[in-house]
Amino acid sequence: MLIVRFRETFRERMPEWGTSAAQAIWGLIVLQPEPLFDRPFFAPLARIWSEPVWGWLSFLIGVMSLLVLLINGAWHRTPFFRQIGCGFRIMLWGGLCWGALSVDWGSPAIAYLALLFVMDTMSLSFAAGDGRRAAFRRREGLSYAG
Repeated sequence: MLIVRFRETFRERMPEWGTSAAQAIWGLIVLQPEPLFDRPFFAPLARIWSEPVWGWLSFLIGVMSLLVLLINGAWHRTPFFRQIGCGFRIMLWGGLCWGALSVDWGSPAIAYLALLFVMDTMSLSFAAGDGRRAAFRRREGLSYAG
């Protein structure tokens, strides 16, 4: 049943899969030995946490988000964990977009970072809706899948 539901939900959750993978990869890039946060582009994020903290959190939350998407609603808490992942990515993409805007208004990075921000904002809304449906199913004694 899980595989059947996965095929049904993958298309609508594809942006979330993409941003989760991008977050995990971004975290691995940040964890490389060469310092990145010395650049003005990363100043908004550096004010919140250090480079290793951003790298590890991004990698771990990205992988967690991918695992939660793979579980695909078989457990009623998955929408909640999807919301956590989306919220963290919204902060990440927003901080990077703000950094790009503060360094160079004409940077092409602004376009893709803003797109990632919007995709995760929409995904957060979808995950919240899935959470409401999961809570209803749990109250009604129905299956969690979906």
